[in-house]
Amino acid sequence: MLLFACVDEAEPDAALELRDDFALEIGSNGTPGFMLADIEVSPGVSVDIFVNVYGDLDGECQLAIHGGTFAAASWRPYAEALGEDGCVLAPDMPLRGNSGAPEGAQFGDFGLYDYVTMVEGVLEGLADRDVEPKTILGHSLGGTVVQMLQQRLVDEGSSLEDRYDIDEAILVASDLPAEVPWALGDSGDLGGLLAAFAVDDPTHGLLFEIPLSLWPAFFFTNRNGDVAPGSPSTEEIIAAGYNALGEPLQAIEQLNGTGGFTARPHAAAGLFTDDTRLRVIAFEHDIYVQLGESETLYHHLTGDAGTGCYVPVYGEDTVHTLQFSNPAKLVAAIEAADDCDYPHD
Repeated sequence: MLLFACVDEAEPDAALELRDDFALEIGSNGTPGFMLADIEVSPGVSVDIFVNVYGDLDGECQLAIHGGTFAAASWRPYAEALGEDGCVLAPDMPLRGNSGAPEGAQFGDFGLYDYVTMVEGVLEGLADRDVEPKTILGHSLGGTVVQMLQQRLVDEGSSLEDRYDIDEAILVASDLPAEVPWALGDSGDLGGLLAAFAVDDPTHGLLFEIPLSLWPAFFFTNRNGDVAPGSPSTEEIIAAGYNALGEPLQAIEQLNGTGGFTARPHAAAGLFTDDTRLRVIAFEHDIYVQLGESETLYHHLTGDAGTGCYVPVYGEDTVHTLQFSNPAKLVAAIEAADDCDYPHD
């Protein structure tokens, strides 16, 4: 379900929180949130980003960045599993949910650095509304975007904590940076796979699209070749709006170090040794990233010789998209590591 940039202000008696300085809006898909208009991506290029609000803004809010080819609604089952006190702020990247198409460029022109810029724009828009999430999550591609955002801020002499007062980052089934060995990504097999799903859209440019009929194979299948129980059907995916039109092909190539990119994005050793604590959540039956690779990612980003905040999750249902098949299990795994620690500022 693709619903672009159509929102209405909440009625005064709606079951939504109203702030003194702004009111939540209702997206075309019925989700409350607010539109952050004209986020500048680059000179002359801007986009309207809708931030979906799942839960109570008076709660301890988490900013959740969705993965590639997903929409922000992919975080809804996780948000619901948090319970009534949970608060998840999930921005839709362009051309999904209630977010708009870019102005001044085609969507296919975007790369991952543009995604990082959009997340920065979201954080700044939230701050303008006195909404300050203390935690940022990223799933899959979204995990790489979180790493790249922290890297950009550190390169500027800042950090997620210094700039945005975010004291917790959680990577969920994250893709891996150039510095961490990745069997699938380093095999050379991904180039042909990505090319097979390239679509030259006359309106939006060169995109990477996975047909919904193939979602069970790509996202819900475990290492035994079985589809995880609880995985949504094609009809349920469409009805819930979990899917997106696609992603810019060059962004996916950048993520995987294919096409015109000779390496995956950079993330420096010890990137999360400041006041922002990192947790790395990894799934036993993720067909893309192995547990040992995610553990290496954790060591690399934290400098921790142990496994203090590395959180492996076991079971045949722990596929790449556990937030669909068993969101309560993901919530429990994260909460079980609430008191984890490693040496950091």
